[in-house]
Amino acid sequence: MFRRLLPTNLFAAPRSAITTLTRALHPSLPPPPVPERTAVIPDVTTFLTKIGRNTTQHAAKFETWEQFFNLTSAQMKALGIEPARDRKYILHWREAFRVAGGRLALREHKRGVKIDGGERRRKEVRAKRRAAENKDRRQAAENEKVEKGKGFV
Repeated sequence: MFRRLLPTNLFAAPRSAITTLTRALHPSLPPPPVPERTAVIPDVTTFLTKIGRNTTQHAAKFETWEQFFNLTSAQMKALGIEPARDRKYILHWREAFRVAGGRLALREHKRGVKIDGGERRRKEVRAKRRAAENKDRRQAAENEKVEKGKGFV
């Protein structure tokens, strides 16, 4: 009977409190280790060349291997690595390389190509294209009638 009187989540902290604590502790966590250079990836320029998407244009902004692996996104932005898409792509590959301990085959992930304006605009783009084709066919037919009419007069 005593158990019924106590709430079951007596010691559970509210979700917002846990999130706040996690965010507060984040800067105090030790930085992850910088991976060793490999024979295949000896420097930052090679790393950026392997991951592609024209990220080699930013190679001069990184002075050392250690600096490359210790910069935050905000610090990269201050260095002038724009747009954000490039910065996120570099950070994604950097962390994957770090987690794998340098045993990761680096390759370019191609950006997706939208066909007919993407999923949301597909019907609209195809309808406009069909309308333009029909208009061109009608004009060609009218021009053909005019050409035939001129020959008989």
